[in-house]
Amino acid sequence: MPDHRPLAARPVPAAKPRPDPRPLRIAFGMGALATASALATALTAPAGGSAVPLAQTTVSVPVAPVPSVRHVIQYIKLKPGQTAPPQAVVKQAPAPPPRVVVVTTHQSGAKP
Repeated sequence: MPDHRPLAARPVPAAKPRPDPRPLRIAFGMGALATASALATALTAPAGGSAVPLAQTTVSVPVAPVPSVRHVIQYIKLKPGQTAPPQAVVKQAPAPPPRVVVVTTHQSGAKP
């Protein structure tokens, strides 16, 4: 239902506080100054070269070594009955060293 009170009797809403625009204005100003400086430098710089000959300097740049090739070797254990793919180098797995287990027993009732 609409409010039919006269305008003077209605409460006036309080003004909401607004954020301070100064820091953002300063940032935009600095960006505009940097842009203007870059444009002025680009427009006033000589296009082909300078009119005054500069001294020739020789700079030796070290040549980067050719990257070495990294070979990837995959070792695969074949299960019984499997065969190696064609042109694969097959190496026999080294036999594990034999395990020696010494078991000593004592009979029940025997005296050592």
